[in-house]
This record gives sequence, C-alpha cells and structure tokens, in this order.
Amino acid sequence: MRVNIEGFLLRVKKIFIDMENYRFELEKYRGPGTRHECPACKRKGEFARYFDKERKYTFPGHVGRCNRESSCGYIYTPKMFFAENPGEHARPDTDRHKNAGNYRQTQRQPEKPVEYFDVKIMQATLSSYGINSFTSALRMIFDDTQISNIIERYRLGTTKSGSVIFWQVDSAGRVHYGKVMHYLPDLHRDKSRHPVGVHSLTGKRDFSYRQIFFGSHLLSVPENRHRAVCVVESEKTACICSEVLSGYVWLATGGKYGVKWMERSAWSELTGRRVILIPDVDAHGLWSEKAAIFRRFGVDVSVSDELAKAAPGTQLDIADILIEGKMKNKI
Repeated sequence: MRVNIEGFLLRVKKIFIDMENYRFELEKYRGPGTRHECPACKRKGEFARYFDKERKYTFPGHVGRCNRESSCGYIYTPKMFFAENPGEHARPDTDRHKNAGNYRQTQRQPEKPVEYFDVKIMQATLSSYGINSFTSALRMIFDDTQISNIIERYRLGTTKSGSVIFWQVDSAGRVHYGKVMHYLPDLHRDKSRHPVGVHSLTGKRDFSYRQIFFGSHLLSVPENRHRAVCVVESEKTACICSEVLSGYVWLATGGKYGVKWMERSAWSELTGRRVILIPDVDAHGLWSEKAAIFRRFGVDVSVSDELAKAAPGTQLDIADILIEGKMKNKI
C-alpha cells in the first residue's frame, strides 16, 4: 500500500503541536523580523520560533517550525526540546530577562559559538581499564582482544571512580562531548548514578557544546566509507554490535531522543549513506516518524522492525538479544 508521505508528515506535525502545553506557542508574524533562517533548509524568513507566553524562558534558536511544510518539513517543538534536555524543564530565565522583558530582543542575541574539548583532555582518560566498570563488565561476553578492539574503536575513557566516558568525536577529530556512566557487573547501567557530562565535572558549567552521534569519527575511516550505518540508542549497544556485526558502522544517539534529531548538523555526515535505524522496541513508532523527516535531508534511511515484531510491548534493544546469544554460547 502506498503512503502519502506529505500528508503523513502534516498529520505528525499537527499531533506534536496539539500536544504542546499552551504556555508555549509560535511567534505571530509581525514583519520580517519575526521570521528567521530555518536551521534545516537554510531559507531565510521562513522559520517561526516558539516562545514562552509567561516570558520566563527563552528557547534556543532551533526550536520552532519552518513555513515550507511541503519542501522542508522541519519542526522542533518545546516538548521535544525538554525531552532531550530534561535539566532545562521549567527553569526560570530570570538572568536573561532581568534587564528587559522584550522577548524578541532577547531572541536576537547571538548564540554562543560551539566549544570543543582539548584533545589532550580526552587522551588523558584513555587508560585504567582495569577499574573501568563498563570494559570490565564486557568480559561477560567478550575476550581481551575483542574488548581492546572496542576500547580503541570508540576511544573509551575512564574516570578516577571507574566510570566509563563515552566521548563524542566528529570526523575531523574534534571532541564535542563526554558522557560519564557507571555500569554494574551484569552490563546494566547503574541507575543510582545519573549520567553526567565531563564538562560539569571539570568546572566548565557554561561549556557551549553541541552533541553529535556517538561514534561519528568512524564515518571517516577509509574502510567504513562504503559501509551501511546502523544507528541505535545506547552507546553500550553500539559498542557490542560493532564487534559482533562488524560489517556496519555503529553509531548511537545516546537515548530515545538523543542528539538534536531535527538539526541538519546532526545528519550532515550521513547524507548519501545508507542508514538503518534500530531503535529499542518502545521507541519504534517515534523513530519511524522521524525517519520520514530525515529523508528530506537527503538521507537514505530505513527503520528495522525486527525487534518490534519479535518482542512487542517490551523495551528490548538489539544488544539484549546479542548478549543473550553470547551467554548461551558460553554455557
């Protein structure tokens, strides 16, 4: 059965808009100054931004909707922003508004340029794997050589407390972000310790970072240039899959919402590549909706439904299946 993609996208966008808290709405047209450059299609004067009617919060410039619905289709709502940035939810914006209540004036202030970590900071963490909770737990399913392959492939770091650092490095070698996580011996995340960014541990609380796909640096490796790219949710899953299913390039979003899905910058390096999204079962619907939008960015993307068919109503991911298979082979 053929699907009217444009009609589908319009319905999806309406659903997102209807779900918004009425506190946030799109800025009404009051002249050219109220329409901006779209972060996706780059057309000037076509982008309407969301604003807070209570004037207590200012969204980043990419939170809004492109007016070119049929040719662009970009939409990034407050609901999506807060889902990807839970620490920002309902945070008062008094500092940015203490001198003036004019929302449009505040929005026009230039955003801080993206900052990157000094590569030496990352390199200083590439050791002490004997105490690394993640690499130690990988011994459940892998031998020393395989674990070393994963460590080197993804440039895994170690903190003094034994947590793993999942560094986000782009194709040019720039270090965007470092996520600190702790794992239990059974390869499950220690949920008593919330993931934190390296910048917050080093006193860089105002660090202006932009997250990218975990594993992005692998896209520029010569032998990977013609391989299909598989995108999963967790960094753990990407690491495990890269060793078991080595014929693909494995990237991770860092969660159901992960990196800024709707920003062209997150997908720019995937244009022209064959991309397969492999979400956890409970995120299959959401990722399927977004895949339709990413195709407008020139990405040849499909969504695997094998997990959703095999284990409906669960939160399984592909790593769960692989771990179970590896453990059975050990028995």
